[in-house]
Amino acid sequence: MKSFLPWRRAGFALVVLGCAMAAQAQQQVLQFKWGHVYEPASIFHQQAELAARKIAEQSDGKIKIEVVPASKMGQEADFPLMLANDSMQIAYVGEATLAEGYPPLSLGSYPFAFKDLDHMRKYLASPLLADLMKGYNEKSGNRMVATVYYGARQVTSARPLAKPEDFRDLRLYVPSAAAYQLFATALDAKPVTLPFMSLYGSLKKGEVEAQENPLGIVRSKKLYEVQKYVQLTAHAYDTLGIVIGKAAWARLAPPQQAMVEKVLAETAKWTNVGVIAGELEDEQFLRGKGMTVTPVNRQLFLERIVKRATPEQQGARPGDYAKLQALAGAN
Repeated sequence: MKSFLPWRRAGFALVVLGCAMAAQAQQQVLQFKWGHVYEPASIFHQQAELAARKIAEQSDGKIKIEVVPASKMGQEADFPLMLANDSMQIAYVGEATLAEGYPPLSLGSYPFAFKDLDHMRKYLASPLLADLMKGYNEKSGNRMVATVYYGARQVTSARPLAKPEDFRDLRLYVPSAAAYQLFATALDAKPVTLPFMSLYGSLKKGEVEAQENPLGIVRSKKLYEVQKYVQLTAHAYDTLGIVIGKAAWARLAPPQQAMVEKVLAETAKWTNVGVIAGELEDEQFLRGKGMTVTPVNRQLFLERIVKRATPEQQGARPGDYAKLQALAGAN
């Protein structure tokens, strides 16, 4: 009987080794959550799902991303902290919100900073934005891997708002970030900040009279049911950062980091094309729903903004605003 013990011991050791290897393989599967505040029908959710599938395929199933939409993980203002404490691994975060932690990023959110969509497109591909992203990464420890065009922010309302004076004492929903607050206060409106998921109900009850968001959001959240007018202010050509938390980024091996960053950058380009194409379609859709859509004199609004605060007072680095304006005339 004793002669069989070494074999039994060897067999037992192989079983233990096999279990350990299986456990190690299981541990190598990284589970990430990607949170955002947008509806499942939005192009942003579609991009996140597309990127999650591509990353799973290219990692041979070693990186699995669960996309959690519609504020189910919290509000955007909470996301930077959630990324920092690893309760969320990836998020869409508006760059105006990210600027609360890294003020130079406020440059692109300063009201009327962009002359038109072409100006914004040049910014997305510019060394200026790349340098701002690098600065954010160094300051926060997180990794902003791509920037997505969110859309031109327009004002919707229950009554016409043709000129800056019409905004006086208006209960206007704006996000909590300083750039959005500046737009409201410079026009003497009463800024109202509330959870994004509560916006429809608050407009319906009359708790707020107007709001500002890209037309795609007006459409996806069905705000046309509770608002009658669209003012084409285009006061911000807004962007979202796709941000990976510091701890989550560190869990990726260098080849995985390169792959993930590439996939997110490529799908961001796909999203940018879709958002741009969708803006004209969204305008026509809202007209079809009975909304009155009118342009405004943007210069009159800009004059109010610059009297209240300069880009540098909002946190932009000296010289960056001039660089941004120079992009408008660049080929």
